[in-house]
Amino acid sequence: MKVLSDWRSVRLWETRLERDLHRSYSLRTHGILIGTFTLLLMWGVSALQMHVFDVQSLAVRYFLTLGVGYLGYLLVLRWWAKRLVERRSADLDVDVPDVDLGGGSQQYPSTTGTADEGGVLSDAASGALEVAGSADEGAIIVVPVVAIFLICVAVVLGAGSLVLLYFSWDALLAVAIEVAFSYVSARAAVRVAREGWLMAAVRLTWKPLLGAVVCAVALGAVLDHFMPQVNSLPEAVRTLL
Repeated sequence: MKVLSDWRSVRLWETRLERDLHRSYSLRTHGILIGTFTLLLMWGVSALQMHVFDVQSLAVRYFLTLGVGYLGYLLVLRWWAKRLVERRSADLDVDVPDVDLGGGSQQYPSTTGTADEGGVLSDAASGALEVAGSADEGAIIVVPVVAIFLICVAVVLGAGSLVLLYFSWDALLAVAIEVAFSYVSARAAVRVAREGWLMAAVRLTWKPLLGAVVCAVALGAVLDHFMPQVNSLPEAVRTLL
């Protein structure tokens, strides 16, 4: 019973910190700023691949761009959360009970609704790929409307996945709480199994990331196959119009 009571105290500490961060900062604005920076980073990576490294395959270019963008996003997320917590470090309550819950990570019920929606986007993109793969190649060439439809689906679903991935503040809040707890643990004898900031961030972002990667690679593959002469998505749009 004492362990249960102590664990409730830890949960209350998390709730107070979460409420304090919401009250002190506009987390939605912070999420928009982080997402904007990440998109600019991805644009720069894509431009380097196209103009400097001369990567011809759009599928490969989009895959590498999303990979580098996600790594940059995680680093910026960690730095940003650390800055938020450091500003509140003087007010952190270090009176956290000494709880030993053994191994295994404890996941708190954060607001992960937007992250779960990324799974729907991923399933829809996978379904589009299965339809394209089962279709006869000659029919696709004869009916180019199918290619246009796939391009539109990939663009819409991919853009939606990127919005869910980079502009949501859920991951920022989760990472901030994990960073804050690491500060508390360093100043007090606390033995509570935690998932860590990286696992918290990945847990909230892997589904929309998967949806974005599937859509981007599918879009690049379709463009590479039907319009090998184009070197970018805007050029493909101009060609279609």
